[in-house]
Amino acid sequence: MTDTMQQQYLLLFTDAPDAEPYSQEADDIFDWLEAVAGHRIFGERLTPREDARLVTKRQGELFVTDAPVAEFKEWFSGFDLISASSRDEAVEIGSRHPCARFGRVLVLPLMDAIQSNRLLEQTVQARANAAAEPTALA
Repeated sequence: MTDTMQQQYLLLFTDAPDAEPYSQEADDIFDWLEAVAGHRIFGERLTPREDARLVTKRQGELFVTDAPVAEFKEWFSGFDLISASSRDEAVEIGSRHPCARFGRVLVLPLMDAIQSNRLLEQTVQARANAAAEPTALA
């Protein structure tokens, strides 16, 4: 990518059992916010795990489970949506976030509009093909 082409990345912040302890002096989020102002699009902290609900639907039946859920060993504490010219730049931006020290930062590239549209077109075509196939008679 060139400098003029920006990709969007989702930074997910999690807790981590092996992390260093949080320090209000060392982990000033305002320093990070100021440093990445040109890259940060939006972000927010998340409420505690006790507020979460796990929603699944199987064979038309809805299941809602109160958290915490055993499937999740780590918990998401927040997120930021950023723009960067490369994955390396996104990783560098994430590495400066205080959570990289007292938790973990997961850097996830978002699909661009062209990738997303291609995937949608492939899904629509696959459904159309499946609907057009004759069903086997029992």
